[in-house]
Amino acid sequence: MIFIVSPGFFDRVLRMVAVLFLSLFFMVTGVFSSAVAAPPVTREISKIIKERAAVEQNLQSLKQQLKEYQSKLNLTTRKESQSFKVLENIRTQILVLEKIISQNQIYLAKLDDDIEQLRNKLQGNRQVYSKVSDDFRRTAVSVYKYGGNRDIEHVFSAGSVNNALVRAQYVGFFTRAVRRNVNDLQQVAVKLENNRLALEQSYQQKAAMVREQERQLKTWSVSKKEKEEVLDKLKKNKQEYAAQLAAVKLKRKQLQSRIESLILAEQRALEAENERQKKIFEAKRLVAQRRESKRLEAQHALVKKEKSTGQAIDTARKEHKTIEKPLVKSSEKKSVPVASNTDSPEIEKVSADFDNASGSLPWPVRNGVVSQKFGSLEDKDLRIVTTNNGIDISVPASTPVRAVSGGKVVQIAFLPTFGNIVIVRHPKSYLTVYANLGQLNVVKDDLIKSQQLLGVSGKMGDGGSVVHFEIWKGRVKQNPEKWLRR
Repeated sequence: MIFIVSPGFFDRVLRMVAVLFLSLFFMVTGVFSSAVAAPPVTREISKIIKERAAVEQNLQSLKQQLKEYQSKLNLTTRKESQSFKVLENIRTQILVLEKIISQNQIYLAKLDDDIEQLRNKLQGNRQVYSKVSDDFRRTAVSVYKYGGNRDIEHVFSAGSVNNALVRAQYVGFFTRAVRRNVNDLQQVAVKLENNRLALEQSYQQKAAMVREQERQLKTWSVSKKEKEEVLDKLKKNKQEYAAQLAAVKLKRKQLQSRIESLILAEQRALEAENERQKKIFEAKRLVAQRRESKRLEAQHALVKKEKSTGQAIDTARKEHKTIEKPLVKSSEKKSVPVASNTDSPEIEKVSADFDNASGSLPWPVRNGVVSQKFGSLEDKDLRIVTTNNGIDISVPASTPVRAVSGGKVVQIAFLPTFGNIVIVRHPKSYLTVYANLGQLNVVKDDLIKSQQLLGVSGKMGDGGSVVHFEIWKGRVKQNPEKWLRR
């Protein structure tokens, strides 16, 4: 078979190679001016970004709290500026500021991790870029030195038309190799530009966070000074100081007394239910015992009658033993239900086992700051001792309040000074208490799941919002922070 090749065939092949080489060359030279794709995200960087997002969310919540307290303080009249409310406002601000400063430091650490990861990736991509650039340079030099004329010489020097076609195909392979080099070079160049932009952005974020940290530290210092001034004015007016101190104690006492009365009422109801279940069980046991006794008497009468008629004694004894066995079993059932066993199966299904839940329960609110801890605490500023049956958590107003575990809503009450109070029962006589709720999303006797919305936090008179949270086992109050996640 003879192949006929047109005179311009080889010229067209060479022109195609030359045009392709030039177009690819211009693609490389213009890579940095092209649109930059989204930077590739590795597993480490993705984790850091996720952690940073969580810290950012926490910071936004804390800043919102701070804004609410400061807004209320700015509206305080001159007369109110020497009150415990103002003092409490400033002290809570200081706690929130300290938490913000701590979160800022965590955020800076995450930024440092991010910057280090991006630096390493940038360095790795630079090394890849250098290698690909060398490969491309060698290919370009080879095309320049041995491409054009030498390729056409190889084609024309072929011993046959078939060999000429094979050598022309070789020119195509060489062209595709050039294209691959250029594509690789372009992709690495885009990655380099993305890494550079991401690194620059992280540096800018770090600089902004450093400025924010400095500003928060200045605000913290100013708040500390304001607190000292208010405290000094309060102590100078001893009569007003004593009156306000009594009002603060009364407010706390009213809250504790109301919650304790609700807890006591619930425990009494639970004990009454236990007693009722015990009586029901005992009554059923007595009825069963009397029934067995009558049956046994009837059997004895039957045996006596059989003896008198001359029937076999062995048969009567066997039947007598068979009937006595259920009586022995029923007399052995001496245990009665206790409080922890009277909970409905539904509650046990939705609730955590509090005896084994230490340090694992979710918080009732997110991104809060504990402003008052559990137990008896001495106020160093006011020199008074207060007792807290739970913890007070500062949050922005209208923050969602959720159940720390599933259970049954058994009590709902209202206090003018602390808003709505919700009590949830859990197995083994555990109760959780949520106070200072505004709008409620549950009603009494609701069966709820863990993290179900109970309501939102109510506003406080001195600014911001506080959720009061307690845990009880029977009539014994517990430290909630021991159960909540650390």
